[in-house]
Amino acid sequence: MKKLCFGTFATILKLCKAKSVTQKGLCGTILLSIAPTYDIRNDDGTVSDLILGKKNLSPNVTDVAPTADARATSNYFKQNILPLLDGNKRSLIVLALKDIIASDGTIKPDTIVEKVNDMTKATIAVRDAFVLEDFLAGIFLYTAVNVENRNCEESVKEITDEYIKSFDSKKTDISFLTTYSKFSKDTADEIAIDTHSLVLLTETGGKCQKCGRLLGIKKEGNDVNYAKVVHLSETDDVVLCVDCEREIQSASEEDKLALLSDKHYLENLMVARDATSRYMLEKQIEEVLREVHLMDVTDDTRLKIEPVKVEKKVTEKRLKERVLSDVRQLYEGVNNALDRLAGENKLNVDKFAKNIKRMYEDASESLTSQSDIYYMLVETLFEKTGRKYREACEIIISYFVQRCEVFDEIAE
Repeated sequence: MKKLCFGTFATILKLCKAKSVTQKGLCGTILLSIAPTYDIRNDDGTVSDLILGKKNLSPNVTDVAPTADARATSNYFKQNILPLLDGNKRSLIVLALKDIIASDGTIKPDTIVEKVNDMTKATIAVRDAFVLEDFLAGIFLYTAVNVENRNCEESVKEITDEYIKSFDSKKTDISFLTTYSKFSKDTADEIAIDTHSLVLLTETGGKCQKCGRLLGIKKEGNDVNYAKVVHLSETDDVVLCVDCEREIQSASEEDKLALLSDKHYLENLMVARDATSRYMLEKQIEEVLREVHLMDVTDDTRLKIEPVKVEKKVTEKRLKERVLSDVRQLYEGVNNALDRLAGENKLNVDKFAKNIKRMYEDASESLTSQSDIYYMLVETLFEKTGRKYREACEIIISYFVQRCEVFDEIAE
């Protein structure tokens, strides 16, 4: 079993360092981030033992780690550690660390593993965008505070060049940020969205339908090309920039009809794109279902397949919107794929449903947040089916929310 410790952390960075950097230089520089008087950059034996997981970190490090300034440590990593790494391998570092954290059975889903931003194991599992210096510094602090490094040799041996290279095909899954959003969940819930304007902007690609200038949804008075919704007929609206909105008021009927014709073309194009997207998603859902590796299921796992409205089971606003969107869009698509695979004897649907039910029950024992439970189930299915189609996995889990294998009806 892979284990997150300083040895595995340092080994990943060692395998992804710049060619001119030595392992003792890298390891010693990491420890200097919180223990500036403890310099082992010329001590080959100590560095080797630490990276190989043979000995614990010195008290010079572990004694100060619990009270170390996490933000200052991140700034240090940005200035002193990131330059030592191969810039082409940053995504591989993140993917390898995510994999080890997910594989470490000693870490519970609600354990804070990244100590700069207090990210839990469950949160890290579902993220694909990171501030790299925060991520590395936060995990380093976790290993220094929470994990014995001695007797980790077997885990370190699993971290090889081949292991790192195995993530090559997934590099594009990871993106990097300069900072995380400062919006709290409460703030995000209060943001009002003009849905009609967003639909119109989606049709035009975010541009004025007449002149093609990029638009934004802003309050009037700002010096921007904010979007104006113009009524062309009783049933049709278009989105224009301020200048074109003024011009259209005095435009000829011929010009208005041409704009209306273009509007209908854009609507038809959106329908075609939606149908194509739905078709691709249905294919991906079926591929995910074909690759499910089922776990053993206990005999006393009971199914509840009478659908209950999502509103009666999911209390968190954003998760409710996510699940309802999936259910409205592709509930029948998942249902049809299950029926088709069952008919081909490619999938035992009852056993798969019991598996999802058991996964939910297991997750509920360690997680209380419905969102954390939902995304842990998504991540589990994603992992078990080759990490190919995360959106398809989300839709499949939403399907089982609707069926009632996931989340129970809230008592009145």
